[in-house]
Amino acid sequence: MVEISQVATVLVAVNDSPAAFAVAEVAVALAAQLGAQLRVVTVIDPASSPVDRRHTTATSRTAERETEANSILKHVVALGASTGLAVTTSLRTGKIAVEILDEAHAVAADMIVLASVDRPGHAIPKVGSHTMRVLEFSSVPVLVVPIPTTHHARRRL
Repeated sequence: MVEISQVATVLVAVNDSPAAFAVAEVAVALAAQLGAQLRVVTVIDPASSPVDRRHTTATSRTAERETEANSILKHVVALGASTGLAVTTSLRTGKIAVEILDEAHAVAADMIVLASVDRPGHAIPKVGSHTMRVLEFSSVPVLVVPIPTTHHARRRL
């Protein structure tokens, strides 16, 4: 088991959701506090990218998704830079949980940080299927960060 003081590399997985941007802030703060490197990964799942009216081909949809993914990664790099933390990034294509686990292995991550999700009907509330797979197959600790919804945030005020 890894002691928290021995964490040298933190991997955070992000997408274009508000929860992912919030978890990126947590990961930046955690890595900075630990003096760890932060690696950010985002995954494009081709199976979840159907061609629609705006895109005449799968290639045009893929190009748009890559542009969006790079924008997300740049946002987290800027967030890290604002705290003096150097952030490295990775854009992967494939099944989300598999790619997160492969990236963790590739960079020898000591911890994976993911956002909880609000997915009514899942077996475990706030834990989506990708997070569940990462939890099941990860060889390093996984921190699933609860992100308060607007409703919950209002109740605390």
